Amino acid sequence: MLWYNILVLIHAYLFLLSGRFMESSADLVIVGAGAAGIGMGLMLQALGVDRFVILDRGDIGESFRRWPAETSFITPSFYSNPFGLPDLNAVSPSSSPAITSRTEHLNGQAYADYLALLASKHELPVITQCSVEGVQRLPGDGFELTTSQGSGTTKLLIWATGEFQFPDLLPFPGAQLCRHYAQVRSWKESACSDQIVIGGYESGIDAAINLIRMGCRVKLLVRKPNWDQPTPEDPSLSLSPFSRERMDKAMRSGRLELHFGADVTDVSKMMEWHRVRSSDGRVWLSENAPILGTGFLSGGGARQIEECFDWAENGKPILTEHDESSKTPGLFMLGPQVQHEQRIYCFIYKFRQRFPVVALKVLNRLGLPVPDNLDKTWALFDPPAEGCCSDECDC
Repeated sequence: MLWYNILVLIHAYLFLLSGRFMESSADLVIVGAGAAGIGMGLMLQALGVDRFVILDRGDIGESFRRWPAETSFITPSFYSNPFGLPDLNAVSPSSSPAITSRTEHLNGQAYADYLALLASKHELPVITQCSVEGVQRLPGDGFELTTSQGSGTTKLLIWATGEFQFPDLLPFPGAQLCRHYAQVRSWKESACSDQIVIGGYESGIDAAINLIRMGCRVKLLVRKPNWDQPTPEDPSLSLSPFSRERMDKAMRSGRLELHFGADVTDVSKMMEWHRVRSSDGRVWLSENAPILGTGFLSGGGARQIEECFDWAENGKPILTEHDESSKTPGLFMLGPQVQHEQRIYCFIYKFRQRFPVVALKVLNRLGLPVPDNLDKTWALFDPPAEGCCSDECDC
C-alpha cells in the first residue's frame, strides 16, 4: 500500500537523522517486527526504555504479508476493550485490529497494516530491510550484532522472529516435489481440478478449504483427526472452531475426501504423476504438486542462533521462568515458540502474556523503576484448578 511505503521511508529518514542505524550501541535490540516484536516495543517504550531498536529483515509484519492472500486469523477480533477485555489479536491494550480493519477475521495484509499503523503512531524505532547475520556474545555482558546495515552492540537482546518464515520443507523424502503452505501467495495459483493436501491441522485444513472454494476437488491426507480429540486444557492443541465450521461446509460441498491414518512416508514422481505413499501401503496419485500442511521447523527463527540456546527433546529452546535463554544470559525470546512445561504460547493472545515477564527483567537489568501494575498490563493466564477448563468443563 502507498501509505505504508511512505511510512517506511519516513522511518528510514528519521533514523538517518538520528544516527541510530546499527553503527552504534543500544541498551536493547529486538529482532523481529511482527506481533511479538512490535507489542514488546510498545510496552518497553511506555515503561521508559528509550535506547532500543527493532530490526526486521523485511517490512513490519513481514510474516503476515507472506500469508496466502485468502488466509485469515482463526482467532476472532472484537472491540471489547472498553469492558476490560482486549481484542484477542491486539498487541497493545489501547488498540483493536477489529477497529482498524473493520473485520473480525483479518487476513495477513490487514494485520500487518495494523502493526505498521501502531509503529508509526508511537514512533517506534524500527529499522526494516535489516537482516541480522551474526550474534556474538561479548566478554562480560552484552552482544555484538552484525547486520546487513552495519554492526553494533547491545546490552540485551530479544529474539522475536516467529515461525512462519521457517517452514519444514523436508518432513519426508520427496517433499521437495510438493509445495509448502508457506510458499503459497494465493490459492488461485494452485486452483485445479484435483489436489492432494498433506496434513490435518490448521494449515492443512485451511489449504483444503480455500482450494475447494476455488472449485477444486481435494484429497486431505490426515494422520489423525485433531478435531475429534478436544483438549479443554489448551484449545490450541485441537482444531479451532473457526476452522471446524469451515471444514464442515467444505464437506457438504461433496468435493472434500478425508483419508485418515495417512502417515505419509514419501512422495515420488512417475511421468506426469505425483505419487504419495503412506506407511500402511496406500498410494494416491495427482498430476499436481501436493500441498504440504505439515507445519514449521521446531524452534522457528531461534534456529538462526541455535548455538545461543539449549534445546529440549521436543525441539523447543530451553528458557528460564523469565523467558531468558538458559545458556546465554541477556538473550530473551518472545513469540509462538515459547513453551513452559506443557503450556505453549503459540497465539498472540497467549504470547503477549509474556510481555510483562520479559519487561520486568529488562527494567531490572537496565536499572529502571518497575511500576506496581506491570503484571496487570496483560492478564497472565492462570487456569482454575477445578471447573471450566478441566475434565469437568460443562461445555
